[in-house]
Amino acid sequence: MPKTPPQYIIGIDFGTTNCTMAYASLNDDSPLIQQFAIPQISKAKLQEEFQSLPSFVYLSLAEEIEKHLCAPSWDQDRNYSVGQFARNRGEELPSRLVSSPKSWLCHAGVDRREKLLPPGSEEHDIQISPLQACTYILMHLAEAWNEKMSEAQFNLQQVLVTVPASFDPSARQLILEAATDAGYPEVILLEEPQAAFYAWLYRSHDNWRKELSVGDQVLVIDIGGGTSDFSLITVADENGQLQLSRTAVGSHLLLGGDNIDLAIAHLAKNKFQDAGSDIDDWQMQSLIHASRKAKEKLFSSKSPKHIDISVMGRGSRLIGGALKTSLDHDEITNFILDGFMPLLPPNELSKVERRLGMQQIGLPYAQDPRLTCQLAKFLSQTGDLDSNNTADFIVPTAILFNGGTMKAAVFRKRIMDVVNSWAKALHKPTCKELADSDLDFAVSQGAVYYGLARTGIGIRIKSGSSRSYYIGVEEAAPAVPGMETPLNAVCVVPFDMEEGSELRLENKSFALLVGEKATFRFFSHATPKLQDGTEPVIGSVIKKWKQELSELHPIETLLNKQEGDGKTIQVQLTSKVTELGILELWCEAIDGRKWKLEFDIRK
Repeated sequence: MPKTPPQYIIGIDFGTTNCTMAYASLNDDSPLIQQFAIPQISKAKLQEEFQSLPSFVYLSLAEEIEKHLCAPSWDQDRNYSVGQFARNRGEELPSRLVSSPKSWLCHAGVDRREKLLPPGSEEHDIQISPLQACTYILMHLAEAWNEKMSEAQFNLQQVLVTVPASFDPSARQLILEAATDAGYPEVILLEEPQAAFYAWLYRSHDNWRKELSVGDQVLVIDIGGGTSDFSLITVADENGQLQLSRTAVGSHLLLGGDNIDLAIAHLAKNKFQDAGSDIDDWQMQSLIHASRKAKEKLFSSKSPKHIDISVMGRGSRLIGGALKTSLDHDEITNFILDGFMPLLPPNELSKVERRLGMQQIGLPYAQDPRLTCQLAKFLSQTGDLDSNNTADFIVPTAILFNGGTMKAAVFRKRIMDVVNSWAKALHKPTCKELADSDLDFAVSQGAVYYGLARTGIGIRIKSGSSRSYYIGVEEAAPAVPGMETPLNAVCVVPFDMEEGSELRLENKSFALLVGEKATFRFFSHATPKLQDGTEPVIGSVIKKWKQELSELHPIETLLNKQEGDGKTIQVQLTSKVTELGILELWCEAIDGRKWKLEFDIRK
């Protein structure tokens, strides 16, 4: 049965704190990217539509399930809630609230399929795994789409999901697994900062060529509620046309707006304690919630000079029993800027983090809250810059901001001031801010734009392979004493192979070892041409690889076999470089079975 062609491209920003969803019709000649309003429970028995879906899962009480207080209209018996109600109700009952489940997927220190969330909860029977929590959130988005767009079922559309640029392969695989469990079609993963840049291209139309020139390096700073991501995109010339290439990706930092909320809460807590009122753990959760709202008001375009923060006194049932303190706008601004975005020289890098051998089970949060130090570390290519060595420090020519935290103009100005102070100190040109960025919805809209660009509508950021890659293939030769079995290197990724594309080694078959642990050796070549002047092509063979190639770290794995298989199976190879820079080498047998080897070509 032929596959139904998709009617829409759907882009999902699966954020640490909030999710958004955008879409465009593939049936329009000039597709318009639109934001999808997401139905969700906001208050008990009240379902409303919002432009974002808070990334929280609340595990409902028995009486809430029985009375259908927090279940969506399409599943009244659901025993959990996602979105606005989940976040707000969970602040009252934190032992039943799962927050930041996406961040748990990149925590290699725990089993991401184990039921361990909420962490520290004494109600072990209600706990769920990070994978399950992510599945619930992704499922809600798909169901919300189907509720409103029943004529175009979600699983028949082209879906792109964004992830942090620094997510490791296991975290990316878990996102794909969660999407599959949520009933998604085969999805394309895209880096969040790259998606934000695509959104800027979409809004700029052809004017981006006036904003940027050959040699420009655009720094994308994406600071959301729970994470920070940095990426560099370079403008180059190719046959007289401006081309865009992503050239650097930073480490995954669990540092963002949530840290600022917590800092404000601690400042307010100190004020309460100075006035003679102690704040316990229960009140602290409420105080963090109040601090987030205070931050949003204090850093809005119409910010008040001061704002009151209240928290209920313990044991009191009346609002008159609430504790109250006042925060001054200038006091909070200086406190946050000095603590999170201090003015500092380019050689003051965030230190290598050292952790104690025994830790509480939890997320691996960044230990240094100074975002400008983290940025200096990213821009210094070696990570050990000192006052006498600034040659490798990159000062961008333009900055594109993204993420809800960067909506505050004072934050953007501080970072621009810091980067331009580095430019001055290193005698480099000043940096400008790329305007007209949508800090809330850029990532989901950019994902849609990338989907359109794949069909030929729009500009693609070039992310081709900077090397050619080879896999080692052992020759079938008789053993000779004192000699190693001959090994050939077969090209599986030619130089500059575009990310998001795939190539098949036609008319070549190989014997794949299955059923026992095997080692796969990989090699690379750094320039477009080999020593003899030829360009590597898919399937080309190098026998004298020791003279030509650099050996990379091997992969050791066990590929499954089924009854009746021999030690080896005849396969053909297909190589695919994903949008996230992962080489997927697919080994396909005659009977259709497939095995996948993964290799991160960006490393």
